[in-house]
Amino acid sequence: MTSTLERWFVPPRNVFGWGTARTAGSVVDDLECSTVLVVTDDGVKDAGVLDPITDSLEAAGVAYELFDGTVPDPTASVVATAADRYGAVDADGIVAVGGGSSIDTAKAAAAMTTTDGSILEYAGLGQLPNDTPPLVILPTTSGTGSEATTWSVIRDEAEGVKRSIGDQALLPDAAIVDPELTESVPVPIAAATGMDALTHAIEAYVSVHRQSQTSALALDSIEKIGAFLPRAVGRRGTDREALTAMAKASNQAGMAFNGAGLGAVHALSHQVGAQFHVPHGLANAVLLPYVMEYNLPVVPEELVDVAEALGEAVDSTEPARREGYRAVRAVRRLCDDVDIPRTLEDVDADPDAIEGLAAQAMRDGSLIGNPRDTDVGDLETILERAFEGTLEYENVL
Repeated sequence: MTSTLERWFVPPRNVFGWGTARTAGSVVDDLECSTVLVVTDDGVKDAGVLDPITDSLEAAGVAYELFDGTVPDPTASVVATAADRYGAVDADGIVAVGGGSSIDTAKAAAAMTTTDGSILEYAGLGQLPNDTPPLVILPTTSGTGSEATTWSVIRDEAEGVKRSIGDQALLPDAAIVDPELTESVPVPIAAATGMDALTHAIEAYVSVHRQSQTSALALDSIEKIGAFLPRAVGRRGTDREALTAMAKASNQAGMAFNGAGLGAVHALSHQVGAQFHVPHGLANAVLLPYVMEYNLPVVPEELVDVAEALGEAVDSTEPARREGYRAVRAVRRLCDDVDIPRTLEDVDADPDAIEGLAAQAMRDGSLIGNPRDTDVGDLETILERAFEGTLEYENVL
């Protein structure tokens, strides 16, 4: 008899709702922390987003030290600086407040408070030798989903690539998802991070490692994003229903891909982002429809489900292979609705790098979840199409 092992980890405490950032102090106090390092960035600090969180910490009698040195695509040196600050103030916990870069920095810094060397030495799955201090995460964008995962992505400056560190030790002790924290996110970031969440959900839904619970979460996230992303982007800070739905979708998509894994979109976007400094969510958004078309022959029924979740009228009398193209079309339309560029050239990537990007992507751990067996030539073809803007659905539907 064949047995199948399924593994799925989610934070032991997941607090969701408008205004829940004000519970941060009690959550940290429950973890018996007396002094925490608050990891964030200048933008979050300047926008006043930290205020309800630091007020809550003070009310709970928890001391805090602010580290606002997070940078986009965080590096091992930034992680080391944050870990050093943690030790210097004798902290016993970490609170991350921000988008994906702040969360990745906080997770990696937590690991390095109990581990020697460079965080890059622990790239891969299950390589961390020690536990980490208590970690509480409050995302300020609806996209990364990292508050629900065991992963941190750090840029290797020497090699010019991103390295993924995956370990149960990086799973937060608590995630506090407060849609109110996303009110001040600039429109381009809201659009790109929303498409990042959609990428997480779609890649999890078609992954070879998908599970019943991850698929349910992913499909619900896809439906929410299709319905609410344009509203969340178009009415920044004024559409509470849309912001709440997007925060829920992002959180669920994070849980989904933490169990199901990702695929070729992430394998490629990691390389594009590292080499050309394209924001992660934006790179995912541009690449997503091209990878969906590539995967369509092996997951037509799943992409029909995606199409329906995105509001497409699917004809059940037609072959799934044909109707699956509706999912690609729906994603392209959604990208257009929130002003996502159509090609990699539009985000200042260089087509001369295709061969190197494809070779690096073949070594990216995200690729193992992709539903279609892939070689370097396939990835080069996907990249070529993403530079040219060529999609097959336009000739099919």
